[in-house]
Amino acid sequence: MAPPSPPEVHTHPSPRLTLLPHLLPLLPFSLPLVRRIQFHFQSPHAHVLSTIAPDTPPPQSPTPTSAPPPFAALYLDRSRAPETEGWLFSTLELPASLRPNSPPHSETSQLPHLLALLRHIPSLPLPPSYPPAQAPSLLLLGSVHRSVLQALKGSPIPPHAGKKVISGPSAASGEDRVHGDLRDNSATRGGCVRGHTVPYKKFLFRPDTIARAAAADRAAAEEAKLEGLGLEWTAVREGEFELVASRTEIPRSGRTMKLLGSVGLRRRAEGTEGQLVSWAFLGPDGSLTSLHVEPEFRGKGLGKLVTRRLFGLLAQRGKRSGFGDVGVGEEWCHSDVAADNAGSIGVARGLGGEEGWECFWGWVDLSEADRMSGTINVQG
Repeated sequence: MAPPSPPEVHTHPSPRLTLLPHLLPLLPFSLPLVRRIQFHFQSPHAHVLSTIAPDTPPPQSPTPTSAPPPFAALYLDRSRAPETEGWLFSTLELPASLRPNSPPHSETSQLPHLLALLRHIPSLPLPPSYPPAQAPSLLLLGSVHRSVLQALKGSPIPPHAGKKVISGPSAASGEDRVHGDLRDNSATRGGCVRGHTVPYKKFLFRPDTIARAAAADRAAAEEAKLEGLGLEWTAVREGEFELVASRTEIPRSGRTMKLLGSVGLRRRAEGTEGQLVSWAFLGPDGSLTSLHVEPEFRGKGLGKLVTRRLFGLLAQRGKRSGFGDVGVGEEWCHSDVAADNAGSIGVARGLGGEEGWECFWGWVDLSEADRMSGTINVQG
């Protein structure tokens, strides 16, 4: 008996109308993809793909007895290369209570949905801006859930395997340019995965936590001034993007930073703009990113103040946050923190963050996804 056909891939030209109704009931597990779709700037080169058809009726809120059928969805924008090009979500990421241990919800039956999306990508045109040194068959995925990465890799992820940051592969060698940890990457390869980072802890901030942070924001700002630090609130200016980039290993272009919601603290200065001493951004997937405090101002609680202020932008649903259509009760935020970053972990917990799951950034080989699709045993 021939195996069932692979899942069909559908393009969603209006994903806020056709795909978000399927993703919002699955918050917070679908949060990175939800926010990526809600981000205020949508590149003309972006594609939203799913194994759910656009005319599929939205489900009710999931329960153990009414779990959603297996599906996967992808936000793809290859014009962002060499930065993150894709964000995936799969029902494989749902907790066991919402993913009954039955054949339709097993990894074997969910993996074809992921592979179908990856196999579809080579049929899409590359944008004119695609870096000539980057191999088109390799795709950088961001915030990939451990269960999804393991399914694509075909094996468990060993402890401590991976690099701190990966970006920009070479078309000639296929090897990733590495920033930070220079470990051997043999343990990070398998299936269609060609390398990945160390695990990052996904910290989740619930809507009520965001609301409390927004309410406390003004008092916190006044407290900082009353302490005599001589600081004032600001946005990060375009001329300061080079400074921001110099303080992190994570490659991010000025083109991207210009689109992101940001909050900063700078020295007050008469008749001129003072020095920027602390800042944070809301990434295109709604994550708290690039949180930084200059060394001479550390230990004063500025990281928490800046984060509260940024949460306040999201709670207000204004254009400054980059996410203007977040619904009431949907104001989740998240942050990806390296497991060895004790300082950022402390800030996240101090602000009410709850550790959710582990995620990775990883390179997938699109040509290998096609081979994998032909070898798996698809269950109905």
